[in-house]
Amino acid sequence: MRFVVAGAGAVGSVFGGLLAGRGHDVLLVGREPHMAAIRESGLAVTGLFGDQVTRPRVATDLARAAEPTDAVLVGVKSHATESIARTLAAWADRPRLVVSLQNGLGNVETLAASLPARVLAARVIFGAIVTAPGRAHVTVCAKPVAVGPLRDDPASEADAQRLAEVFADAGIPSEAAGATEPILWEKALYNCGLNPLGALHGLTYGEVAASEALRPLLDGAMDEAFAVARASGIALVWKTEAEFRVHFHSTLLPPTAAHRSSMRQDLEGGRPTEVDAIGGAIVRAGERHGVPTPINRRLVAEIHEAERKGSRSEPA
Repeated sequence: MRFVVAGAGAVGSVFGGLLAGRGHDVLLVGREPHMAAIRESGLAVTGLFGDQVTRPRVATDLARAAEPTDAVLVGVKSHATESIARTLAAWADRPRLVVSLQNGLGNVETLAASLPARVLAARVIFGAIVTAPGRAHVTVCAKPVAVGPLRDDPASEADAQRLAEVFADAGIPSEAAGATEPILWEKALYNCGLNPLGALHGLTYGEVAASEALRPLLDGAMDEAFAVARASGIALVWKTEAEFRVHFHSTLLPPTAAHRSSMRQDLEGGRPTEVDAIGGAIVRAGERHGVPTPINRRLVAEIHEAERKGSRSEPA
């Protein structure tokens, strides 16, 4: 298949590198010096999915990278989704299939609003970091990537199944999903407390959960998000907040306990975070449905304050 990866950071590089390793035609679109290093010496992907060096093509300007492709994989931060959608919509050969690999809620809807393409979501719950230009390392993996439409859509089933098989063949654990909206919300529940708390206090996910001071905030943020999801009509598989907390601490957290929040990496790099698409989206949905979200609101505000200061807060 022909793939364009729009936003080849850590996760996008893992997808692009491993797909290129299986012989697919991959164009990575990302920033220097990462793209320059790949152009010069190839892309090294290491970690849980195996170690290999591949040579995908690279570019730094998505508008000028327009070319016929089977699928565009969108890996940019959520605050850049609208810009990416406009750029793709302006391509002469507009893509038929677009897949969001992104964190947060609302990315699929934003892409679909601007593009005539079929837009799928890939719930990505493995962690990766760019350890140096030209090198991406997979650190943790909680569940397989789940690929599918936001809501049930029989017309999308074949595309979702094919992509899941292609990803899995490349070494990325993946499965097709009938509707991704509930599992994107599950990831938002997973992220809404862990990401900001880990970012603010410089802790791994496991250290956040083990902290007597932070554990109540972590659980409280998830409980609020669960109540908002239920009020929004999201078909979660857990009946109560308590059931989800048990699932989180027993199943989701252990494989990712050593991971450090990508939000922390953004703060350290002086970049805007994705907090508005995670905790912010939960706060906004809570306002629409009359569900109070004081902990998520507080964490969003503290991340914005840390963005303004260019540093993290000190532990409580």
